[in-house]
Amino acid sequence: MIRAALAMLLCSLMACAAESSGQADITLQGYYLGGNSQLPERITGLAFGFRDFFPGLGLIQGNFEGYANGQFQTGDNFLELQGAAWLGRRWSFRGGDFQTSAILVDFPFHNVFTPELTARGLRISTEHGPVTYEFFWGHETVQEGPRVPFRITVPQTEMGAAMRYKLGRLQAGLRYLRLSSRLDAIQNNPFLFPSGRDYGTVNIVAAQALYRLTRSLHLYGEASRSSASDPAAPQTGATVPLSLFAGSAWETPNLTARVTYARQGVLYLPLAGYYAGDRQGPFAELQYRPWKWIELSGSASHYRNNLEQNPQVATFRSTSTSTGATVQLPANWNGAVQLSTIQFTAQPAGAAPAGNSSDRHLAVSLARPFHRHTVRFSAHDLKLISNSQPANQRWGEVEDTFHIKRLMLGADVRMQQVIGSERRNTVYARASAMFNTSRFTFYGNVEFGQDLLNQTVFATNTYRTTVAGISTRLPGRWTLQAEAFRNSLNMALNPESIFLLETGGVGLSNSLASLNQWSVFIRLKRQIQWGRPLPSGDLDRYVAAQLPLVGTVDGFVFEQRISGQSPAAGIPVSLEDGRTATTDAEGRYHFSDVPEGAHRVLLSSSELPADYDPGTTGEAVVSVRSRRITRADLSVVRLTALAGTVTGPEKTPLENILVRLLPTARYTTTDSAGRFVFHNLREGDYEVALDEHTLPEDSVLTSPARVPAAVRLDTTPPEIRFEFTKQEKRKPVRKVNLNGS
Repeated sequence: MIRAALAMLLCSLMACAAESSGQADITLQGYYLGGNSQLPERITGLAFGFRDFFPGLGLIQGNFEGYANGQFQTGDNFLELQGAAWLGRRWSFRGGDFQTSAILVDFPFHNVFTPELTARGLRISTEHGPVTYEFFWGHETVQEGPRVPFRITVPQTEMGAAMRYKLGRLQAGLRYLRLSSRLDAIQNNPFLFPSGRDYGTVNIVAAQALYRLTRSLHLYGEASRSSASDPAAPQTGATVPLSLFAGSAWETPNLTARVTYARQGVLYLPLAGYYAGDRQGPFAELQYRPWKWIELSGSASHYRNNLEQNPQVATFRSTSTSTGATVQLPANWNGAVQLSTIQFTAQPAGAAPAGNSSDRHLAVSLARPFHRHTVRFSAHDLKLISNSQPANQRWGEVEDTFHIKRLMLGADVRMQQVIGSERRNTVYARASAMFNTSRFTFYGNVEFGQDLLNQTVFATNTYRTTVAGISTRLPGRWTLQAEAFRNSLNMALNPESIFLLETGGVGLSNSLASLNQWSVFIRLKRQIQWGRPLPSGDLDRYVAAQLPLVGTVDGFVFEQRISGQSPAAGIPVSLEDGRTATTDAEGRYHFSDVPEGAHRVLLSSSELPADYDPGTTGEAVVSVRSRRITRADLSVVRLTALAGTVTGPEKTPLENILVRLLPTARYTTTDSAGRFVFHNLREGDYEVALDEHTLPEDSVLTSPARVPAAVRLDTTPPEIRFEFTKQEKRKPVRKVNLNGS
């Protein structure tokens, strides 16, 4: 039996493989960095990724990346089964590198950054209807690498479970997270575990909710509680265990307003290598379009950290504002103006004096398209006051972009002036080009500038940056992407300084320092496909459609009668997918393997027997749930007939006499024998009426013109009879007096 089961499983997998559809990507890539500013760096390696849909199993996808840069490094390496239907739920299993969001619901705000939970381990998720559960465990990873990214593990372990709920206007989530590290690892990596966050174990329970009160108004709330143990340093202060975040958002085409308030301690989300939480204060922003040609915007915030008042942790306070407007001007000009301010105070740990800064930035821009050109002018004024040392930066910029068919050219010139303890003028220029066809894209970018210092400074700086790249499709589903970068900086004495120094009898070179840095990036990619092509859109929806979670639709069809209801056998019932089932002797129908979701169950009108009509419940909309029986009862009405006869004198024509069925609007006429029939009648009390105007000439009814009829399915309908006779017509007699009197 075991051999037979294994043989059946092997045959099933082979059948799935024969019907599977998927694709794979093989990528060879390398990054080379060199020059005289640092040690050369070289990263080369191979990446292989695939995704394959197996009918009856799910979507299997994986990615394997390995690189060498003096030592072996790995990228995102994982193997995942997605969308499997098992035990009435949809499952996903992933081993290797994974990411999961710390935000469990839709987040309508942009002023807060919350890092993702990234680790190398195992993640399992399952969903059924509006509820999703997730469990994960692994060692935390962070991403490194300039152009070819790879992942390195950090000495912190993540373990957690989460629940998400979405139904109608409400979204809610609950998460438990445990972060743990060895104490020696914390002490050896102080840059990953800053002061105040150097705990061996942190447990966090968080609840989040989003409620759409109306189509425009969204309310968000989050609360979390943290507990920590095993501090790495004795000076680590007491923590604030409760963190709160609340906000509301109003979004319409003409008005957008968002308001938030945060109170989050250092243990809100103390991921190694990230800085999240440790803030308290309000934030508000507004965008308002009173007319089509103008949009106004503004924002303000006030934050501070170190809620624990730990003397070993630096304390920061900031107050920022921003106001602006975008205007559609005459002659197709577009204008924008924005004013931003920030007040910042930093109190270092210990008894060091606090540092203060006050900054203000004013920006104005104008833009207008001219035929194939788009010209933009901008001016900026930035005032910086740090520890009572004022500095002022001003710059103006002119930019032009030219676009024709497949070619785009751009040029930009900026003049910048810095006024502080000395005056410095900077000239900056940039040129760019892009050309694309159906097979390849070429782009290039050149930047260069020079610092022109006043007579009190003796050095000049000249810099140049050049970027060139190409992306093209090669035969055999290969694609090539290449990019070269070079940056150079020369610092030299100006000619007047050289003349003065050499006059003093000192011989110097005019070159003080130089920087020459270059890099090359190459990526060669090959795509392989087999079976039916996978859709380019939402794969989750595709997998759900191919592997639906199924339930059962069951029910009865009853025959409606005046005396009560009884089972109706032989009645066809249909689903909207085209399947039809016929009721048994008990009036029962059954559909198995019905996908989850809303379905319509109805009587099959094209196959319904002629002696039945749909009843008061001819169709029903049901919501099918996985591994559940959903019941929907329908009803029919059996039909019968009512017949009658019209009789009259011998040799009197009896056809085409009109007979009506009241209170309905139905009518019929008699045949040559005087018979009439009303077919397809439901049970009920009727009245049969003969139209006397349609009787033969000189005919008079000898029976009532209306006859009641009680139509019942359990009894034979009565025979309706009408009788009439002929009335002899007498001619009028005129009397005449012959005597003339």
